[in-house]
Formats: sequence, structure tokens, C-alpha cells
Amino acid sequence: MDVDDPIGPAFDANTLSTPTPRKLVGCWMDQAGLRTLIVPQVWDELTHQPPSLRRQGPIVESWLRIRRLPGAPYRWEVLDDDQIAVVEEVLSCFTQACFPRTPLDRIATNSDAIIVAEAVAVGVEALVTGDINSIDHYEVNDVLRRVLGRNAEFVTTLDNGLCKAHPGGEASEHLLALALATIAPPPSADWTVDAAHDDLQQLRKALAGSRLVTTSARFECRWEQSLDLESVLDEARRIALQSPALCIERLRTQWHRESRTAR
Repeated sequence: MDVDDPIGPAFDANTLSTPTPRKLVGCWMDQAGLRTLIVPQVWDELTHQPPSLRRQGPIVESWLRIRRLPGAPYRWEVLDDDQIAVVEEVLSCFTQACFPRTPLDRIATNSDAIIVAEAVAVGVEALVTGDINSIDHYEVNDVLRRVLGRNAEFVTTLDNGLCKAHPGGEASEHLLALALATIAPPPSADWTVDAAHDDLQQLRKALAGSRLVTTSARFECRWEQSLDLESVLDEARRIALQSPALCIERLRTQWHRESRTAR
């Protein structure tokens, strides 16, 4: 990959390991003309599951297969020596308040802390996370702002990131189409407005379970306000057909099905 390629936000392992937010993130990056960024610590978490989790085998294997595919819609970062030095500097700046569940002397080995530091070292504008339980975003952002001069909202939740990127009007309608694209049926299948709304309701439940509460609520509001739902469904099906990220997800589903059959 050309180092001059545009680079989008980084995402944590929780976001990329869960199918529903991963598909939405993939479509979001596709439409922005970007590959989904994976920093080294996130890659380690996605591909090094505890041996006790036997069912994770096919999941890990699918990630490894995706990385071997030419033109996969992911951008895997490998840090050079200068970037590793930045990671170490950032880790040394964090306070106990940034990661309140981690003893201060162990923050340098905390996976959340490492992901934040690697995202800073790579030079992305934001790190998007799904988990707010083990990291205090406000404290981390304050440290990055005061010590390193980074944007005060460098670390944000996926819920906030999606809503901020699609603030209203046509952008909101497009976000609804992106969400519907992740659940669109095959091109040969019928998809009425009523059926799509039922599907959207199930998607909203899954999104709320992934802490995308505001985004989920906005989908219903936008559905009710849309002046042409047929056009929204047409756009969703077009995105589903053309999205490299969703193409990979269909492959991933096929691989998992084959793995279960082979057992």
C-alpha cells in the first residue's frame, strides 16, 4: 500500500470483532474511499484468542485469510522505529485516571492504552472505540491535548463518531442507507418497505446491544422522516452489492459455514 494513501480513523478490537458494528464501519469507510484501519495491537487481539475458546478458531482463521487476499478493504499498519518511540512516549504520559481499572505501573501493557498510543503514532485524526468501561475517554483526551497537543476529541465512541460524520439531512439519509445495506437481501430477493422496516428493527436491537444507542434511535427517526423510502432501499441494495467490506463479510460467512460443515 502506498504510504501516501489517505488514512481514516482507527478502530478498536471490540468494534471490529463484532459483526454488526464491523459491517457498519466497513460500509462507512467504503463510502469515504478509505480502507478500515487496523493498528498492530488490534490485529493481535483479533488473531490471538485464548486457546480455551475453541469456537474462535474459524474466526481467527478468517482474519488471517482476509489479510492474504489482494485488495482487501483493510489497512494493516506496521510501526517503524520512530513510531514505536512515539508509542512509548504516549504511554508514559497517561495517568491512573485514564485507565482507572489498571494499576499505574501496568498502564504501559494495557491493551487499550497501547491502541490509543499506536493510533497517535500512526497519525490518525481519531480513535473510535466501542468500549467505555475500561478507559476514561475524557481523561485520555485531556492528556493528549495538554501533553501532545492533540485534538481534545481524539478518542471517541463509535456512536458519537457515526453521528458526527452524518449530522443531518442528506447525510442522515445516507447513514440510514448504509445501515440497511448491511442487512439487505440478495439482489434476486424481494425487499418491500414493510419487510425492510422489520429488518431495521432487528438491526436497531443489535446496534443498541453494541452501545450504538443514539445511532440506533436516529435510524428510526430518519426512517419516519424520509420522503422516499423506496429510493433509500435502492441505494442500500446498490451499496450492498458494490461494497468491498460487505463482499468480504459474505466471504467470511461462507468460510464459517464451510468450517462448521467440515467438523
